[in-house]
Amino acid sequence: MISIPYKLLMCCLSFFLVAFGQPAWLPWNGLIAAICGYAIFFRLVMEYPSWKQRFGLAFIWFFAVQLVQMSWFLSHPFWYIYSVYFFIAIWLGAQFGCIAIFFQPKFFRQEIGIFSAIGFSLFIASLWAILEWSRLYLLSGLSWNPAGLALTSNLYALQMASLWGAFGLSFWVIFVNGLGLYAWVHKGSKIIPIAVWLAAAAVPYIYGVAQLQVHDKSAQQTLTAMLVQPAFAPEELKEFSGKKGKVHHVTNEWRQILTIIKSHQSKKSDLIVLPEFVVPFGTYSTIYPLNEVMAAFTEIFQPENLNFLPEPNSPFVALQGTHQGLKLMINNAYWVQAIANYLQADVIAGLEDAEEVSPGVIEYYSAAQFTHPQTSTNADTLFTTRYAKQVLVPMGEYIPFSFCKKMAERYGIFGSFTCGQQAVIMSCKEIPFSPSICYEETYGDLMSEGRKKGANLLVNLTSDVWYPNSKLPLQHLDHARLRTVENGVPLIRACNTGITAAIDSLGRTIAILGGEHPEEVEWKPDALVVDVPISTYPTLYSIFGDKLIIGLSFLIITVMSIVYFKKM
Repeated sequence: MISIPYKLLMCCLSFFLVAFGQPAWLPWNGLIAAICGYAIFFRLVMEYPSWKQRFGLAFIWFFAVQLVQMSWFLSHPFWYIYSVYFFIAIWLGAQFGCIAIFFQPKFFRQEIGIFSAIGFSLFIASLWAILEWSRLYLLSGLSWNPAGLALTSNLYALQMASLWGAFGLSFWVIFVNGLGLYAWVHKGSKIIPIAVWLAAAAVPYIYGVAQLQVHDKSAQQTLTAMLVQPAFAPEELKEFSGKKGKVHHVTNEWRQILTIIKSHQSKKSDLIVLPEFVVPFGTYSTIYPLNEVMAAFTEIFQPENLNFLPEPNSPFVALQGTHQGLKLMINNAYWVQAIANYLQADVIAGLEDAEEVSPGVIEYYSAAQFTHPQTSTNADTLFTTRYAKQVLVPMGEYIPFSFCKKMAERYGIFGSFTCGQQAVIMSCKEIPFSPSICYEETYGDLMSEGRKKGANLLVNLTSDVWYPNSKLPLQHLDHARLRTVENGVPLIRACNTGITAAIDSLGRTIAILGGEHPEEVEWKPDALVVDVPISTYPTLYSIFGDKLIIGLSFLIITVMSIVYFKKM
């Protein structure tokens, strides 16, 4: 029996290692947690004979872990986020409680062999991987905080994600901790159990060394990208009561974007990336007087002429009556196209979009709009490709239940966006890339769809503005890094606020706005111009996605269940 003070020590130590064991918190802590952080807690759980006690203790412990790791939720300005915060912590705590049930006091205290211990550890790891994966299928899903994130603190350990993704890393973390528990409580010679445990713990690092040796090659092609971070405040239009004031405000936002671009235009860019929901009013609403747009480009860029501006035709321009008479009014599409034309660069911008799918029925999308510079041969072209966001935020981008409508209306949300249906491939400088919007890049399987369609680059448009001065931007970036290794491709991301950065196909940071202290420039309007090496390689995960680890986990659980029942 373990004394109560020792139990408290084990509980606190394991909590510290796991709760703060993510790269965004204490990177070195994660590497320890991946080896023994969970094992310490499992050893504590084994002291309790009742499955209800084991479940309850594990539930409370992991509930508290999630309160730490998801604490960025509390930086959101709306009170309803507290209910979401606690619901998620309860949900994940209950999942962890389910695997703790299996750590019966008698299991490792009887003289079981190393192969039985390996089998049990594989069973627990498989069950946990499936439980983590199952989170993706409630409402819009929850992709945050897989246990495997602890391994991503180290570049070498991160490489194993190329085999089986984030859930595969979680599988390995729990498997190694199961072996560590066996080495701890085994009553016979500990030489073999410790050797097996340490060998399993070393596998990700050994694999990572080999992966870097094989795939760390010079890129034959580069793409120069300008990643714009405008740092606009949320709900910036609420302070204006009339349309005129709102339009004037957004015009000034476009002026700020132009000023940022101007300060970085000395280096020719191939691709300009503007973040998610870069400005309000959608793509095609003609609300800006054309003369004001012309004045903005003239004042900021001082061009020799304005021939680069798009022709004042539909769908860019509409003739509208105002109190000053008829005026040519333009839309956000015009601003984007004008930037592409002037800089002779492709532009991708996050904008709201609308489409009339049948008479009187309009669907709205959170979209990434992509355009090339206009030439004499494509002068009538607007946006060549549109990507519609597939994973929408409950209560922010769609209303999940009818009883939530009144609550949503209090915060200015009166309807839902329509989900996109598939990954879209765009091309810049003959380099195919796949865009994603906001926290879609935390979904490994979703991001691999673009890779399967031929993408050699991932482009993310993000705004972390709703969670200011929190750990979210760092955790969001950690997930983005995972996607590069899973798919063997580089990634670039432009954030309204957050961490604007470029990462190569091996998960290494190419450049980051703010350098070693990106959190200090979270609210600074700026841009990052970076040469992205387009170095790619095939990975198992990019072919099979989550199917590999989930299929393997179900197989292990089936086999171990058959073996267990045969012994009964």
